[in-house]
Amino acid sequence: MRRPNRRRAGNVSVVVAVALIGILSVVALSLDGGLMVDKRRQVQSAADAAALAAADDLYLHWYTTRLSGGQSGLDWNGTAVNAAKKTAAAGGYTDGTDGCTVTVHIPPQSGPFTGMAGHTEVIISKPQKRFFSRLFGSQDVTIGARAVSRGMRNSFKNAILVLDPLGKSAFNAGGNGNVYVSGSPIQVNSTDPAAMIANGGGSSGAVVSDAFNVGGSPGWTATGGASFVGPINSSSPPIPDPYANVPPPDPSTMKVQSSKKLQNSGANTITLNPGVYIGGISLAGKVNVVLNPGIYYMQGGGFSSTSSGTLSGDGVLIYNAPQSTSDKISIQGQGTVNLTAPTTGPYQGMLFWQDRTSTVPMEIAGNGASSMIGLFYAASANLKVTGNGGQAVVGSQYISYDLTLGGNGGFNVVWTPNTVPGTRDIWLVE
Repeated sequence: MRRPNRRRAGNVSVVVAVALIGILSVVALSLDGGLMVDKRRQVQSAADAAALAAADDLYLHWYTTRLSGGQSGLDWNGTAVNAAKKTAAAGGYTDGTDGCTVTVHIPPQSGPFTGMAGHTEVIISKPQKRFFSRLFGSQDVTIGARAVSRGMRNSFKNAILVLDPLGKSAFNAGGNGNVYVSGSPIQVNSTDPAAMIANGGGSSGAVVSDAFNVGGSPGWTATGGASFVGPINSSSPPIPDPYANVPPPDPSTMKVQSSKKLQNSGANTITLNPGVYIGGISLAGKVNVVLNPGIYYMQGGGFSSTSSGTLSGDGVLIYNAPQSTSDKISIQGQGTVNLTAPTTGPYQGMLFWQDRTSTVPMEIAGNGASSMIGLFYAASANLKVTGNGGQAVVGSQYISYDLTLGGNGGFNVVWTPNTVPGTRDIWLVE
């Protein structure tokens, strides 16, 4: 009654063979594909790091390139390209090794930043061996990544920044003269309804600016015929100190020029050299003073001048490290002051700088044909600037906790990109 045995047709073997193709495809996609995604991320990280290394080098040589006659932001000496390739190699991607290529273009040769100085394009490619996916081809798969960075000096585009976040009259303007601020706007961080106050005392004194941005609402008041001339933008968001991370000068690296307070009240002419002045500098009488280029570090005592003579110097930074409340930067004489800040280096654009933690006031007067070009910087203190005749140029930029403007004569604050400190503009743009 039993049926005779029949030979099976082998359908299972065919089905298994066909199914294996799909199974191996899924395995290849999961394993090889996952590995390639991981390698792609590694290559992208290496390209990003290499591009940032080049950006840092471009910024580092921004000044020296310009001084040597080249255009800033271009890699004239090849140091930025070398920095990029060295960084890529540190990440395991050495140009010319194991089929790897690291291409660096300064400026970029593709994308929205093509031909723009201060930008670097890095392209990395490297072959990746196949594993399970060898069933579909034996050639290696090329994995590549591209990054574009920016490395350049930029400028903080506010002629005046008052940092006080809450104070009434954080920006106080008085006196009989007009103050003209040109080139960029004024920013007052205080959110007090009267963060800016103009009080002319019956005169027509005015502060004239491209714009006033103030944290308070309305943020200002004017009495006694005084005024703010220019658009006022209330409820403006605060701006932090753009130079908060700039390291102060290190006195241990400087020559000590005086071991006690240097005083001169004669009618002679003296020349001073940069270095550390223990006890500070005090000038009076009719002395004429020439400051040679460099950093003048006041280690206590401050820098004061009531002289009716001249005070002049190019490429000068006067740094004040107060040790008591009387250790001020105070220039109040009737003489002519002609000072310019350094035009290169890490302290480019900085003329007067007080220890950013000190609350000792800074007081500067500009008279007649005086010209002071550079930043007045007192991040934790009140800065008082007055004019007493003529149309002197008294600074390129003010950054202080509070600010008082006054005097009986007008003066100018003239902001231009090359006369203020530079800020680091280093980041990935693609």
